[in-house]
Amino acid sequence: MKMKLRFAAAILAVVMLVLSVPAYASAFSDVKDSRWSAEDIAYAVEKGYMNGTGDGLFSPAGAMTRAMVVTVLWRRENSPKVKYSPEFTDVPEKAYYTSAVIWAKNAGIVNGTSKTEFSPSADVTREQLAAMLMRYTSFLHYSTRDRADLSGFADSGKVSSYAKDSMAWAVKIGLITGTDATTLSPGSKASREQFAAILRRYDGVKFAHTNTKAKFELLYPEEGDELSVLNPLQATFVRRFYMGEYDDPENPEAVYDWLAEAQTDLFQSGVHNPSYPAMINFRWTCDDPVRIQRVEISEDEDFSTKADVTIGSVFSLTNGVYSCNASNFRLGTKYYWRVRTDFRSISDVQSFTTAQDRYRPIYLEGGTNIRDLGGWVNAEGKRIRQGAIFRGAEPESYEFEDPNQFLTAEGRRQMAKDLGIKTRLDLQEESLVGLHMQGEWYGIEYFVRPSKQWQDTLSGVGAEWLKEIMEVALDTSKYPLYFHCYAGADRTGTVAGYLEILLGMDMNDVIFDYDVTSLSIVYERSWYNGTDGARTVFLEQLAQMYPDLATPQEQIEEYLVSLGIAREKIEAYRDYMILDD
Repeated sequence: MKMKLRFAAAILAVVMLVLSVPAYASAFSDVKDSRWSAEDIAYAVEKGYMNGTGDGLFSPAGAMTRAMVVTVLWRRENSPKVKYSPEFTDVPEKAYYTSAVIWAKNAGIVNGTSKTEFSPSADVTREQLAAMLMRYTSFLHYSTRDRADLSGFADSGKVSSYAKDSMAWAVKIGLITGTDATTLSPGSKASREQFAAILRRYDGVKFAHTNTKAKFELLYPEEGDELSVLNPLQATFVRRFYMGEYDDPENPEAVYDWLAEAQTDLFQSGVHNPSYPAMINFRWTCDDPVRIQRVEISEDEDFSTKADVTIGSVFSLTNGVYSCNASNFRLGTKYYWRVRTDFRSISDVQSFTTAQDRYRPIYLEGGTNIRDLGGWVNAEGKRIRQGAIFRGAEPESYEFEDPNQFLTAEGRRQMAKDLGIKTRLDLQEESLVGLHMQGEWYGIEYFVRPSKQWQDTLSGVGAEWLKEIMEVALDTSKYPLYFHCYAGADRTGTVAGYLEILLGMDMNDVIFDYDVTSLSIVYERSWYNGTDGARTVFLEQLAQMYPDLATPQEQIEEYLVSLGIAREKIEAYRDYMILDD
């Protein structure tokens, strides 16, 4: 009896094996058993790699899209869980391909079609598919060094330069064959049935594991370099305005005459935003051009944390040299950097330090007049914390404004992800409230405190407005904080003055931080030319109100307490912002 059962079971298994392939294919009304790709489609569906397109169809001749390709590869890796990251504006949080896109981007298999877009619906060509599969194979730590001679194909010259290696590799190992005996068709759209066939072939390849790692040579910055974060115009402005070349505060015209000429020269040379910091151009060599490379920067030698800097895309130069720009470095800080590829090959580590420049300018794409309130040394010689409070101009456009004058989508991402901004404090005029999106980008909490008589903060609604502002600005639980008005000049400069004086900054530094707004796309600003009561006159009036208090720091604290700001809140702000070491 047992022998009969075993025999029957064996016969049933053979029958199931024979029937399984055409059964899957015939499940789709547009895939006949006689179709060349029927068994390939059946295989891809049975493995769980691919599904139908709906209504009982597989759409075998339909094009593969970028979203479809990464989803299939993600499924092949058992659909690993990922944390949602809104890196691409065209990848919503709950699309079928969302997790696959994030996984594939993190794995180095694909990049976006721009800094902010993935283009999930874009069709994939045969050469693009080869490039993705080659990167995927590298991700799996398999060798990708085999190459075929493509010269026998009449259209081999049409293979894009970026895809020559990947097409030669894919042909060599049998993943991609010609569309006929002499034609590769590298720019043709890859169909769904072609991809199903490639998947079946891929699973049949006996890949060799490789322990060969890419070789790097880090060229710049060199070990021990000290680099400035200021661009040349900023450095010259500091030298001339702050360090005494033109040190008559009552007559700063000489500085501004020079500045107007210098900015004109910059604009003519294509530099349209003098408020941006200097970019550090990292350079290195790599002997394996197939790999997707990325620069990593940290303040920790073991790279346990990521530095809050903005890192651009990697560009290939000549002779195996690669480059990548990065910005938003902190002042007087030691950094470590390295290059890595597809989670496997890692370069040696080199370190450099940033100079203790006068101030820390910030680059957010599209923005202007943005800088850190930290990095200064106060009158007692203590450093003020960097990365906690940022000041700047309006980040988003109004309905009637040119959107190109404000943060781009990438700039918003940099604000939230690179700088880690948690809170945005808007000091706009009341008449402008509601004319822009006021959106919570990436979860940034938004506060709007419309300016009211901001030129006179010692009485009436001006004093009420100041209290509303300080309740938010002094709350360290909301840091990193970004506060702004329209240009980041007068209202922003007035609030910045309050915050800086509370930290015990020397008045020359407070005045300079106001005047450095001149290095932006707004017109020149001068603390001493303003008679609006928000700065010089305000301080004179405060001194008259509190004649027994010796310093502006004490006078401003007492005034804020009189408005209802808790002294403990002011002290907590100072404790957090002023560093002991």
